[in-house]
Amino acid sequence: MKYRSIWLLGVLLLSSLLGLQACGSQTAQVVPSPLPVEATPTPLPESDPALPSDASPVPSPLDHDGTLQLDATASGQAIDARLFGTNVPAWLNPSGLADPTLIERTITAGTTVIRMPGGSWSNHYDWLGCQLGDEANCYWTWAAQPIHFLELLSRVDQEGMWTINFNGTSQEAAALVAFFNAMPDDSREIGVDRRGRDWKTVGHWAQLRAELGYPEPVPIKLWEIGNEIYGGKEDVGKGCTPWGWEEGGWTCDGTEYVLGRGEGAERDEGFLDFRNAMQAVDPTILVGAVGVPFQDDWNNWGNDVIAAAGDAMDFYVVHQYPYYEPPSSIQEPLAEPQQTWQAIVADVHAAFDRYAGGRRVPIAVTEYNLFSFQDFDTERWMTRAINMLHLADTIGQMAVHGVAMGNQWNLANGETDSFGNYGLLDAGSLERYPQYYVFPLWTNFGNTLLPIESSFDPATTLSVYAGRKDENTLTLLVINKQGQAQRALIALDGVAEVTGARVDVAAADSLDAMQVRWNGVADPANDLSDAPPTELTGVSSRFIYAFAPYSVSLLQIDIQP
Repeated sequence: MKYRSIWLLGVLLLSSLLGLQACGSQTAQVVPSPLPVEATPTPLPESDPALPSDASPVPSPLDHDGTLQLDATASGQAIDARLFGTNVPAWLNPSGLADPTLIERTITAGTTVIRMPGGSWSNHYDWLGCQLGDEANCYWTWAAQPIHFLELLSRVDQEGMWTINFNGTSQEAAALVAFFNAMPDDSREIGVDRRGRDWKTVGHWAQLRAELGYPEPVPIKLWEIGNEIYGGKEDVGKGCTPWGWEEGGWTCDGTEYVLGRGEGAERDEGFLDFRNAMQAVDPTILVGAVGVPFQDDWNNWGNDVIAAAGDAMDFYVVHQYPYYEPPSSIQEPLAEPQQTWQAIVADVHAAFDRYAGGRRVPIAVTEYNLFSFQDFDTERWMTRAINMLHLADTIGQMAVHGVAMGNQWNLANGETDSFGNYGLLDAGSLERYPQYYVFPLWTNFGNTLLPIESSFDPATTLSVYAGRKDENTLTLLVINKQGQAQRALIALDGVAEVTGARVDVAAADSLDAMQVRWNGVADPANDLSDAPPTELTGVSSRFIYAFAPYSVSLLQIDIQP
């Protein structure tokens, strides 16, 4: 269950939007350390009693708090680049999406996929009405239009994902595919929809895009049909609950969502109708169906959707917000990603085994954050260091368990009356919240996970992910969930020589800190150029490193295998 309240302070006063959901082998004789975080890391002198100059190849247990052992020769597990996505809602408006600071900070974050036009708005967003500024069909004529999203994707050079208005028609959706993906000379007919509207030819909508300055397509390949349809309000239709939040719509039944109901002008079109019409325009697009984390929930929604569309859907959509109200302590979310993601993925796979013959489709977590209802984030945890640590571990656990796509909710949002805010950035000031810094770390990690053995408790102390960025670069992304530095003996098995190493660190003074330091700098430049990674010395295939308190660190280690 999830609600979104949106206030764009410094951008627009939108008080009417409250309640909307957005929906080596020798031990290093120095300890490269970023502590204290205010200072540039420097090696400890050889006389340091913790690591004497005649250190043995196997250090005393007193030298370190635990061990990390990485197998550099393993083939590893691929990470889908689409895992590092976010959401951009239409209420950021045209000037917000074009803001140079937002553009530069989005590029620097390195996000890969941008989902649009935004949560529950998607189920009411009449794309053509909004593009034409038609007040009769567009509730929010001041909001971003499809052309503004196209411009954003072009400026940041990222992939788009669009959530189709499930209350529209399949021909309307097909025309939007044409707007983004087709050429103006395409004469294929889209046809007349069940409401009697003629959607003309594919090229007609491509020509509209061309007239707006983009003669060539800026294609969107990822599409999903509706947002959280299972969460319709009680009066919406079959299977809905008293605690639903989605306005409008016509069903909360998974089978009806897929197959539709009725005939002719009275027909309510389902997922398959939309997918067929859209892929008739562009057969290369991928169309995802709305799912849930646990398939028995929401009136058996997930099982019904998979049973009806398991052979047809191109990916399966999950939204995950672990908390509706604040948990008992600010420490509790530290363990949550380790406890959740294996179960979610296993439940989805079990349903596909049962109802779709064991078929596997990509799992797309197109919305996730700490709280489902930002008004209930009364302590502003989503804008504090706790969310940085939680988000970093969430992405790691999604990667480990094979989630293909992830879209953090959201890039920029705006505060509620209680000052809750989902955004990586504040929509008004474009201030970077702690969770922002997770993305430039993970997006520089590489595309391969490697096996690693850790003696640390990943739920409460160090959560560790090892990777290969390229054949000569290993990576370690380490989340320190403790308020004390954690010294780890790092063993790189299968490495003949370390030729260099560097580290980026986002660190906070406390879990409730609203500001973090990136490589020791509290407010770095938009492109982070004034806070470069720290070059480490004394690093070999076995070395000790001290991870800063409440930090996310990315070590990049250059090797000769």
